[in-house]
Amino acid sequence: MNKNISFTVSLFLILILSACTTTGFRDYYKPFYDGVIFSEEAYLREGETPQVIKASNIDSELREIASNWYLCIGCSGFNGVEMGSTEINAALTSLCKEKKAKIAVWTKVYTNTKNGVYSVPQTNYHTYTNAYGYISSYTTTTYSTHSYSVERYDFEAYLFVEIPTNYKDMFAPGISVRELNQEDRDQYKQNTGCLITVVYKNTPAYFANLSYGDIITAVNGIPMFTAENYINYKKGIKKGDDFELTIIRNGTEKKIKLKYAL
Repeated sequence: MNKNISFTVSLFLILILSACTTTGFRDYYKPFYDGVIFSEEAYLREGETPQVIKASNIDSELREIASNWYLCIGCSGFNGVEMGSTEINAALTSLCKEKKAKIAVWTKVYTNTKNGVYSVPQTNYHTYTNAYGYISSYTTTTYSTHSYSVERYDFEAYLFVEIPTNYKDMFAPGISVRELNQEDRDQYKQNTGCLITVVYKNTPAYFANLSYGDIITAVNGIPMFTAENYINYKKGIKKGDDFELTIIRNGTEKKIKLKYAL
């Protein structure tokens, strides 16, 4: 293969195989919050190196990180060609420094193999001596056919910042909640309440054995139809007050007694 063909093949492969993988995490990054939400100690400092974690079970790893008082600030996901851990770690380290995240967790899942064929043109130069003794030239074009096979993966990553100590009270008695969505309603067969998404370690909620997936339906006997109901109710609670939660777990109603504290 001559130099021109070799260059053309290499260029074609770069174009056909690339899917913005090196910058894909940045290109497809979606923040969950606008602007700065915590004080500066929550964020990665200048010169600090973020922690980049490969997860075999991304959902479990997300909850584990969050339970250690971290907040997920954004995510990125895309489909692209195979990348090694070194390349992924470098891309996410760069993204963390840009977004000032202290932790990134990622995973990749094989989706399919893309096969195909492409043609590379080759210009052929010819000379001949005509009837008058002059040398003339002309060109012809031929094509060489090549095949390729490319494995593709779904890449997924999440970025975290640390929840500062003076912000932790807003999560008392040690949980985060969100609204039920349609998938939750289908899965849990429950239309009202709010879903526990994180149980923070070494808190009253943790020691009371509250768990991810528990649905809060009442606090101190007051119905909680939405996450907003729950958050608003907490505004009238003081540290040390009784905080009896009525929850739905695996289809069964339970009452959990604890103190409103951290």
